[in-house]
Amino acid sequence: MDTQLTSNEINVARELLGNYAPANHALDVLEKHNGNCDTSFDELWVEQNGVQVMPEGKSLWQTEKKVKRQIM
Repeated sequence: MDTQLTSNEINVARELLGNYAPANHALDVLEKHNGNCDTSFDELWVEQNGVQVMPEGKSLWQTEKKVKRQIM
């Protein structure tokens, strides 16, 4: 199941984070992907690291969430 943010949730985050450039860039990417956290996270990862780490059809975002749940 993909994690999705609504336009309203993205706008609220913008208001809370103000002019913090890294957050605004991430929110722009979220808007570009219609609030889809999976595809947005993947794009930001590749942008930052230059490498796609997951094979086609796998989600880095979902893997990240699964690992964090196991740790907690």
